[in-house]
Amino acid sequence: MKPITIDKQDLKGYSVAPYNFVSLPPKAVVRYNHPNDLPAHNNFKSRDGRKLLSGTICYTLEAKTPIIVSAGEKDKNAYFFINSSGEYAIPGNTIRGFIRANTQILSFSNIIRGNNYEMSEIEDSKFLFRDIAGSNSLSKRYSQILSIDPNKRISRNLRTGYIFNENNKYFIKESEKLDEIRNYFRVDEIYLRKILDEKIIKDIKFMYLPKIIKFEDRIKNLNKIIYGRGSKNKQEIYKAHDEKKCILKDCKNGSYKPYNIEVSYSLDSKSARIIKIGSIGQYNEEGYLLSGGFIDGKMSHYIVPAPSIYSNIIEISQDNIRQYKDDLILTKKMSKSDEKIKSGDEFFNLPSIGNKKPIFFINTDRLHFGFTPYIRMFYSKSVLDEVNPSYKDVAGISYCDSIFGFSSTVLKKDNKEEIYSYKSRVSFEDVLVHEGAIVDKDTSMKIILAEPKSTSYNLYLKQEIGAGKKELNIYEGDFKIRGTKQYWLKDYIERPNIDKQNDNMIFTIHPLKEGTKFSGKIYFNNLEEDELGLLIWALKLEDNCYQSIGLAKPYGFGRVKVSDILLKLENLEKKYLEFSFDFMEDAEIDKYINIYKETFSNKYLNGKSIDEQKFIKEFIYIKSKVVNKKDANWYRYMNLNEFKDKKVLPSILEYADIINKDRMGLDKSRKTQYDKQNNKQNNKQNNKQKRNKSKDNYKNNKSFGNSIDLSNWYKGQ
Repeated sequence: MKPITIDKQDLKGYSVAPYNFVSLPPKAVVRYNHPNDLPAHNNFKSRDGRKLLSGTICYTLEAKTPIIVSAGEKDKNAYFFINSSGEYAIPGNTIRGFIRANTQILSFSNIIRGNNYEMSEIEDSKFLFRDIAGSNSLSKRYSQILSIDPNKRISRNLRTGYIFNENNKYFIKESEKLDEIRNYFRVDEIYLRKILDEKIIKDIKFMYLPKIIKFEDRIKNLNKIIYGRGSKNKQEIYKAHDEKKCILKDCKNGSYKPYNIEVSYSLDSKSARIIKIGSIGQYNEEGYLLSGGFIDGKMSHYIVPAPSIYSNIIEISQDNIRQYKDDLILTKKMSKSDEKIKSGDEFFNLPSIGNKKPIFFINTDRLHFGFTPYIRMFYSKSVLDEVNPSYKDVAGISYCDSIFGFSSTVLKKDNKEEIYSYKSRVSFEDVLVHEGAIVDKDTSMKIILAEPKSTSYNLYLKQEIGAGKKELNIYEGDFKIRGTKQYWLKDYIERPNIDKQNDNMIFTIHPLKEGTKFSGKIYFNNLEEDELGLLIWALKLEDNCYQSIGLAKPYGFGRVKVSDILLKLENLEKKYLEFSFDFMEDAEIDKYINIYKETFSNKYLNGKSIDEQKFIKEFIYIKSKVVNKKDANWYRYMNLNEFKDKKVLPSILEYADIINKDRMGLDKSRKTQYDKQNNKQNNKQNNKQKRNKSKDNYKNNKSFGNSIDLSNWYKGQ
């Protein structure tokens, strides 16, 4: 399959993505109230005496687009999984994974479990955020926490101090106060170069080259134009901005890295301004000189004075430490596997045992801390805090857990908490490839598996369509998560644009061609009729549905069709009473799917059809809608500029209506363009004919030149 490069069109008033979200159900359904109610593994009847079902489900998978299920990346390459017999195969755990996920959705199963969400399948993160210059709901909240003094243009709430590590417990001790607001110094880099002692210059990391000093007066004058009070010509301000930007760019030090260094300094007694900075012990005052990451236009370094002997000690909770480390991982400064800080990002690491580091913090309604003045703030709520209690707080055992099993789950019995485990009643064979499978060279290409994270609140939280930036929900106040992520199915392969991406995240995939077929088998033991129906439905879905398997689903890989489903049930009388080896009997799959739907609708939905539930409709729609390449613009990752607009991502069902309207508008635009070109061509042709007629006796009544036929142009778009 030849990959395509998407011709990106301007977006309308909403975001687009190769994924969307199936909503969580309004309530979670409990299939069994307690583990003691579950079927025993060694008994062919339920606790109520009903006959249980055991048997197998055989099926075929056909790849409708190239598919890559990898055993892992090696040397920047990902190849299709090969089993111990040397055959291409899809591991049984992969099949188990998508069927289990489907089962959770189709049965209203609670995937947010545990007293502190420790067993939740949606990670319960409490994110950090920073939005300094934006004009949206997040920047508004950020500004509120900082509380900027409009006259002095500094934060009323920001303080500095030192973070100490005592046996992996962290404490903050505040610095000496300079006035009622501030307890730190800001030092401009040009001024810093003038007051530094020569012996310490080599230890300082400068953002700009020494030649920046030559532009001191010019930068001051430009700053007066940019930041001075009073009305000015906007064009003059823009011009000053551009000139300053050019100066700083020309003087930028490409080898700059964030730093902190212990120093001593001297103050002017009248102005309380720093007049000299040197090594420890050289001057009367002591502290740390530091500067964080480079930002265009930044010229500030900071001095954090020594801790005050009168300041209180603030203990940092382990939850806050955990959240700070999670943020380092999220922002790629720390590796997740061993929690080691990455080379070049040591500035942002917490101090080791017995050591200290200068720190900025705000301690108002809650503690925020970081190593630069514009610290990343902690949200007040976690991802799962606002999930409906009728869903997340339901106790008992779901359909999904009863079929697939669970371990070390805490449940209450007689008001006492006890730990329970239950073995799965289903198992999955590896799915083996049919003969003739070949690697698709056309789609063997470099990809990057990176995407927006849950911090992207305009995408991951429920929002009102058309909401402005300042009206968007964030992880504060009342908000609702969108649900579980699902990828749109495609009939094409998109070639991603990876020109400027991090090389560490890029690798080459080697998928099998579309049309490749696999055969698999599921074993089940002691299932109730409705449980078997749910299992089959999760595998098959509806007749027009597909599953998605493997890597690179955002780019169209891994769309598969499940077919040739053969259900066989054990005839226990033949097996144990007649001792027959021919005890497996064919059974009708739709019979059990219908039993599940009817049982569920009657027992849990007051007779309302499960198929008519909104989130079930969302799920079936995204599993049946196959995106055509002419619509690719609406099902792609956004570029950085589009992402910055923070437009709302419509829900699955909203998406269909909105895109249909936009498609009609685009088709109309294309038709208008076609008509204009066609009319232009006709006019040109007519003019040629007129000129032709004016020539005496020269090919009378015949046109000359080549006529361009555009009759099929519009239809082919």
